[in-house]
Amino acid sequence: MQLVNTARYPLDDLESPVGTAFLQGCAQLFGETGALVLPGFLTADAVASVAAEASARVDQAFFCHNEHNVFLDDGLDGPDTEDPRVGSLRTSVGSIANDLIDSDGALQQLYDLPALTQFIGAVLGYSDFYCGADPLGALSINVYGDGDLHEWHFDESRFSVTVMIQEAELGGHFEFVPGLRTDAGADLDAIARVLDGDETQVQRLPLHAGSLSIFGGRNTLHRVTKVGGTRDRLVPVLTYDTVPGSVNSDTVRKLFWGRSASTRTEC
Repeated sequence: MQLVNTARYPLDDLESPVGTAFLQGCAQLFGETGALVLPGFLTADAVASVAAEASARVDQAFFCHNEHNVFLDDGLDGPDTEDPRVGSLRTSVGSIANDLIDSDGALQQLYDLPALTQFIGAVLGYSDFYCGADPLGALSINVYGDGDLHEWHFDESRFSVTVMIQEAELGGHFEFVPGLRTDAGADLDAIARVLDGDETQVQRLPLHAGSLSIFGGRNTLHRVTKVGGTRDRLVPVLTYDTVPGSVNSDTVRKLFWGRSASTRTEC
């Protein structure tokens, strides 16, 4: 099965003039906006195969229900509910761990493509770039059912890579507000206005089935709006690092998958 729509995206020929121009354009767009969406990146057959695989595992997803502030840290104690470091936001999302994903399936094959790793690393400006090695979190699938959402937040990681496989029946939109945080600090007043409902600067990523997304979430405020209806929002998450063998801590594994060890037996 062909996984990537190489007629549209020359992932298999990145060193050709066409491939080089494509790669440079993607890197420039990401550098300017902090977001890159490639619609129709996966073939229709690949989308259908991954969706079927994910749907068969939804009942094994571990759901995390928690409250947090926009920085996903310990926050501040105090009476000022207008300060985004104090406010409590709700998140509910499930995740299918890597050891539940078919090791020979289309999604794992996509993640294992050297050309994809090379492409994403080049877009982000890394010459050394590797797939993750975590037995639960290297490759996972986010599941949003009826009522689930991920409220406004900044990521701890500098970037995230996802593939939209199945859109929700209602809601489930990926929205963001750029320019509210830099490595030097955050505009707390502007963040507070967004949390209070000001949507004048809110933008929405056009994520549809088959889209690949690379997003710089550490300095860009973003959320997934509440999902409604009977169709789950299914979004595989592909993790990478600039060093080989990257794994999550046991604490992170227990938070997102409810356990620290893999159930897969290696032969």
